[in-house]
Amino acid sequence: MIYSATLPAQSAGGADVTVLAGVHSPSFYSGDTVTDVQLVAPPGFSTVNGGATNNVTVSVRQLRNGTPLQTVASLTVTSGVTLKAEVPVTIPITQQPTLLTGDVLDVQIHQNGTGQAIGAGLLVSIFVS
Repeated sequence: MIYSATLPAQSAGGADVTVLAGVHSPSFYSGDTVTDVQLVAPPGFSTVNGGATNNVTVSVRQLRNGTPLQTVASLTVTSGVTLKAEVPVTIPITQQPTLLTGDVLDVQIHQNGTGQAIGAGLLVSIFVS
């Protein structure tokens, strides 16, 4: 199963943005473990080069009954990390969850320092098997 979230644009220093990726329902497949998380920018996306302190963090969270349980995967766009059109970037898994029926996965963008402007359309794919 692949859950996905398409992220809106966010201005540098903007408020956190959270986008729903999906609700876990194992009746349609046989898996409860996040195996991979990928981020890819759409065609025409303006390249974002990471910054040392003024940057952005993209996180995948697991929620149960509306309460965040943990951050499953997280990527801070620091020096050496570049987001460019149609080039996938792995978001490292930070905590391996065991998903239960009804658990929700969402994706959050958080600005660090003065932040970085992020164009619309980043696609986050969360692979569960």
